[in-house]
Amino acid sequence: MNNFEEITKVVQMNNNFLITSHMNLDGDGIGSELAFYFILKKLNKNPIILNQDRLPKIYDFLPGSNKVRHLEDNCIDPKGIDVGIVLDCSNIKRIGKTYEIFKDIKTIINIDHHNSNENYGDLNYIDSSASSVGEIIYEFINFIDSDLLDDKISTSLYTAIITDTGSFRYSNVSSKTFKVAADLTSYKIKPHLIADNIYNRNTYTGLKLLGKALLTLEVDSSNYFSWLTITRKMLNETKAKDEEIEGIIDIATTLNNIEISILFRETKENKIKVSFRSKGNFNVNKFAGKFKGGGHPNAAGCLCSGRLDEIKEKILSELLNDIRNLGRKN
Repeated sequence: MNNFEEITKVVQMNNNFLITSHMNLDGDGIGSELAFYFILKKLNKNPIILNQDRLPKIYDFLPGSNKVRHLEDNCIDPKGIDVGIVLDCSNIKRIGKTYEIFKDIKTIINIDHHNSNENYGDLNYIDSSASSVGEIIYEFINFIDSDLLDDKISTSLYTAIITDTGSFRYSNVSSKTFKVAADLTSYKIKPHLIADNIYNRNTYTGLKLLGKALLTLEVDSSNYFSWLTITRKMLNETKAKDEEIEGIIDIATTLNNIEISILFRETKENKIKVSFRSKGNFNVNKFAGKFKGGGHPNAAGCLCSGRLDEIKEKILSELLNDIRNLGRKN
């Protein structure tokens, strides 16, 4: 693994940077992107943020959100880019169609906190002990120059941390996470407004979709895991957007005594995206790896091709088998 000194040298020696994150943008991805964007601007560099997908509306309150581009209406010439920066992606293909641009960039910096990261960059900084990439970027700033921190960067990083820790509820939270968050609040950011923008901006269509999703809720006979399903038909009937699916799986996770929750959803590309959450010791990152997915021990996912009912049957059967084997070992 590379260190901050090596990454700093590459930053200092180059001028034009292209920043991206994974498909289906979340708070850690976009918060880390914006923080890095502002760092590079302060260093008199020329950064561009480009993602496959449009920025989810719940993050349009973030400073610099109008600087975030997406593939639908932008075309970047990779010849004009010195360095590509990929954030919060365990696999380079997770950046989606922007890969067609990044594959022609000479130098790639890969910064991530997923234990399953494939070290695809020319420089790789992976810290699986960090709660979020936002936490890593905070440390990177302090390595370069702590005076770079300001209210814009702090707001972006706080957003990254609060979303990837589930408001400090997940097992990835450490004493360091709280120390970082406390320091960020000293830059006159407004944590209550950040939380309000992220968690209290549900739409009518989004809540209608939630209602339909909850009607699909099922629990296995042992009450160990639950699952939900969202189809394209449900999205069409409620007129909800794909970004409004965010957070629905977390509702299922609140079920008492349930250890694992799963969300099966049909994508626009006729794929099946499967999200896993675990409250206990069951490692969903390892389980998702069986289906070429990954993530964290308590939050992971995979993307499958095929019929929804067949994929559900295959994954639920495999999960039940793993749980039985786990019971025998215990």
